[in-house]
Amino acid sequence: MVRMVKKIAQYQNGNTTVTMMNDGTKIREYEGIPKIIHPESIDIKITNYCDMGCAYCHENSTIKGVHADLDKLLEVTAELPAGVEFAIGGGNPLSHPDLVLFLETLKSKGIITNITVNQGHLKNYQNLLLSLIKDKLIYGLGISITNNNFSYITPLLKITDNIVYHLIAGINETGIIDKLIELGKCKILVLGYKIFGRGIDHYSEEVNTEIKKWKMDLPKFIGKCTLSFDNLAIEQLNIKQLFTIEGWNKFYMGDDGQFTFYINGCEMYFSMTSRSHDKYYIKDGWNLFSFFNFIKNTHK
Repeated sequence: MVRMVKKIAQYQNGNTTVTMMNDGTKIREYEGIPKIIHPESIDIKITNYCDMGCAYCHENSTIKGVHADLDKLLEVTAELPAGVEFAIGGGNPLSHPDLVLFLETLKSKGIITNITVNQGHLKNYQNLLLSLIKDKLIYGLGISITNNNFSYITPLLKITDNIVYHLIAGINETGIIDKLIELGKCKILVLGYKIFGRGIDHYSEEVNTEIKKWKMDLPKFIGKCTLSFDNLAIEQLNIKQLFTIEGWNKFYMGDDGQFTFYINGCEMYFSMTSRSHDKYYIKDGWNLFSFFNFIKNTHK
């Protein structure tokens, strides 16, 4: 079945018109340079609970991890207009007892919600995920690939085209891409290896060797699937060399902190990214717009 691509949101952000499509495509239109006043998207951690125990987890998530107070997160982000994206993660965000109510509230406000889950959690949370997609409580589903068993991905592919497989350069082998392509509708987000949290102790020469292999292997996958990269992967894999200047200007979505930032809802602080050492703890009366512009201007 072919699903029609259609507009789901459009808003004005400073001098920039942002249009969101139901397949995850974002279109920016502006004259000169974009001068925005609020983030287009926010990476939000809603729990530090997780039972997967990944040795390289940069969030240090464990079974002792706490859940965020989602009412406080709703309060902090209340002024954002419809169309802004929330990238919800953890820990295991599916384990949060208030997740559905949180997503329902965000949907009523027109916020576009995407959620990232570990592949290892698909079996136990299959029905919940199917429900979230069917009820349009989430638009995008990120799946962190941790094994070769794709049986619990197939049912999800039947009801949505907006699944993105997350692969970590240095952890996942590049050969997994061919297997994911066989599933069809293949969108892949390549993440850089974060030397942060448990990722510090896990980092090794083997990880570094695998990152070098990614550099060599990547060109053969271009055109075979939809590839995107976080800014850390762009740096580690020297992605810019694969583009013409014109192609790069079209592909690159901006530096960290220019269009997005991170909120740790468990500890209630802002930072530029989830691996930033600079943390700004949220206090009563803090204005998200002012903080975003502080981040944007500080990290130009």
